[in-house]
Amino acid sequence: MTKPTDLLDSFGRKHDYLRLSITDSCNFRCLYCMPDEPFKSTPSIELMNSQEIFEISKIFVQQFNINKIRITGGEPLVRTDFETIIQQISTLDARIGITTNGVLLHKYFDLFEKCGVRNLNISIDSLDREKFKYITKRDLFQTVWDNIKESIKRGFNVKLNVVVMRGFNEDEIPEFIALSHHYPIELRFIEFMPFTGNSWEKNKVIPISEMLTLVSEHFTYEKVADGKNDTSRKYRINKESKGVFGLISTMSNSFCAGCNRIRITSDGKMKNCLFGADEFDLLKSFRNNENVTELIQLGIIKKHKEKGGQFSEMENVNNQKIINRSMIKIGG
Repeated sequence: MTKPTDLLDSFGRKHDYLRLSITDSCNFRCLYCMPDEPFKSTPSIELMNSQEIFEISKIFVQQFNINKIRITGGEPLVRTDFETIIQQISTLDARIGITTNGVLLHKYFDLFEKCGVRNLNISIDSLDREKFKYITKRDLFQTVWDNIKESIKRGFNVKLNVVVMRGFNEDEIPEFIALSHHYPIELRFIEFMPFTGNSWEKNKVIPISEMLTLVSEHFTYEKVADGKNDTSRKYRINKESKGVFGLISTMSNSFCAGCNRIRITSDGKMKNCLFGADEFDLLKSFRNNENVTELIQLGIIKKHKEKGGQFSEMENVNNQKIINRSMIKIGG
């Protein structure tokens, strides 16, 4: 095997983090993720199978110095071969994380512990049962909350992701913040982002500056050091806090300059940006025994400076003209 090389784009950004979607199926129907129209999941034959997921991931790790892989979806835990995927991926020399809605976590805690998977990102956009039911179309708040508490009890590194939308859940920010004080977690507020079919509106976005104002009405807080490639700006209530809270400002104050992420969709397309229209068909090349490494390098070189080259400032966004997939088709 040739010596591994770093994946550098034309702006000098090093990419060492792979976000790997394994399905566009989900057992929730969250309004900011799913398109409004009737939705059909990709047929199985068009998805990467477990061996293809492993072999393509191995190329990224062994040839391009990828040191972190996050398994996403859809909801990754709904795949019937999820256990096999985790067992194979965990043999690679990379930290493995899972992004999940949390409803099936209790089935896989032992597997994660056995395979050394320690990082769990769990989405929960409301602590109110009725609001939770409204946004997910499922009455499963208690199951998710019980699994969150069990994740913490078992010592996993838990991040809770909250998409904040004006008029829906901004009033819950203080209650969420309190969780970061009482539990050893990272609570992350995420600005509402535009994707195909998700009815994004600029006035539903609450910028992080406004979020911090809301926080300051209830708590004093202090800044916590951020890592080089962190997407969230982290804070804590005080030194007695067991955890931290962070704000992910994709729309109002982007972090594109420090981006180190590559995405692969469940049907094997590489996207060099969450908002990008460009896709590079790794699965087709892999199945045709073509040079996948050259296609990966081409995809990285073609990466735009920010937000997929489709917009810069939030005020310029026209959701009807963005060329992209729905969030569930991209991967969280």
